[in-house]
Order: sequence, then structure tokens, then C-alpha cells
Amino acid sequence: MKEFIGVFDSGLGGLTTVKELIRQMPQENIVFLADNKNMPYGSKTREEIRNFTLNNSLFLKKFNLKALIIACNTSESNARDLIEENIDVPVYGVIEPAVRKAIASTKNKKIGLFATSLTVKSKRYDNLLAKYDKDITLYSIECPKLVPLIENGKFALDDQEMSDTIDEYLEPLLKENIDTLILGCTHYDVLSDIIKNKHPQLNIVSSSRCVIDEVKNELILNDENSSEKRYFTTSLNERFVKVSKMIINDIEYENADI
Repeated sequence: MKEFIGVFDSGLGGLTTVKELIRQMPQENIVFLADNKNMPYGSKTREEIRNFTLNNSLFLKKFNLKALIIACNTSESNARDLIEENIDVPVYGVIEPAVRKAIASTKNKKIGLFATSLTVKSKRYDNLLAKYDKDITLYSIECPKLVPLIENGKFALDDQEMSDTIDEYLEPLLKENIDTLILGCTHYDVLSDIIKNKHPQLNIVSSSRCVIDEVKNELILNDENSSEKRYFTTSLNERFVKVSKMIINDIEYENADI
């Protein structure tokens, strides 16, 4: 019986984690769930997030999972405990690997964070950074405009609206002289090239990518020559599929009735 690595997110941002998973571990069977019916998570209450997260986990539990990746900073920072209580396979989050990478990257110990409102309020990044290095200063910015823009496909290098929005959020962090920026939402990975093009001096740490190194090092990998990829969404619509194909071009979604 095939074993799958499960991945979920509130929307298409988790596809950036899946894309990196496929790049590093192409032989693995993957099942992905996008809960875009309830997206964006960052503006919801903590209780709502916990309910959505539990439902996503139980849906993926129906598959023969070998591991589950929470490709959603908001879910991880508010409901990881709930997942671990209900899922009996290794659970991987995107936050701690990003924190470790940021600490290794910074030279002046001033780190910026782009994240959703709930992720910032959870203080998960603050607490982990303090755990590993008390001399680090974290400057966090809530970025409510980014996910809706990304979900509408506005992340091309020449997109002026996205460029202006990034400038709005990044300006106060640059005034603090940060040298490292954590993209604390898996959606934001698609902005890496835009930010790097505008500010090549910044170390960009994508939370969606760092976790894959950890998964690869800890799991017993599939040794079969072929692999299966299945993609589910809680709200199947043409725009969502079109923008998803900008990240993984051969994606085909199935409807998840949750």
C-alpha cells in the first residue's frame, strides 16, 4: 500500500512547499489539500483556525500517511498541538526550520518577519528566536494585503501593485537595518524573487522551503521508480486552478468535501 506525505495550507501557498518537496524528493507520493473555501486564515479567529486545521488533518488522515507537513504558518502557530493529538505520524511545521535558517543567515542579529496577523500575534517566531539566541531582535509586520494579491496571481516581477505593497510593508523593517527577512507564510515564497530583485542585500528565508530539508533527513524515503501526486481543494474554481498552475503547471485538482 502506498504511503503519502500529506501537506495542507489555507490556499495555494502550500504549493510552494509541495514544489520544493517534489524537487528534493521526486520519488515520494504526495497528497495536498488547499482549504481555499476558508482562505485567508490570517484574518480568522483562533477558534476558527483550530477547527479548520483539525478538519484538514482528519481529511488527509484518510490517506496512508507517513508524515504530515503543516504548510501554513497560521495553522502551525495556533493549532499544532491539535494536529499532534489526532495524527499518529510525524508532524512537521514550517516555522522552526525557518527560525534556524534565519539565525544562521543574519550577521547583525536584526531579523524582519512578514506574516499574517494571527501568526504575529501568536508570538511563535518571537519565542523560538529567543529560545535559540536571546540577542536576536525580531521586527514583525502584519501583511494582510499579500495573500489576496497572491491568490489573484499578482506576483510577477513587473506587477506594480505587488511591488508597491511590498515596499509599504518592508519600509519600516529596512529603517531598523534588518539584514534577514523571514517570509512567514508559505504564500509569500512566490515573492522571493521580487524582494531579492529590489533589495539584493537582504537574506531571504522562505518558511515554505526550509522544512523540506528536515523531512528529507528524517524520513525513510520511497525507493519506487514512480510516484503519485494528488491535489485537493475545498472550493474548486477556475481562477484558483489558473493561479495554481503558475506554481505547478501540471496540477489537476480534485474536490474535497469537508
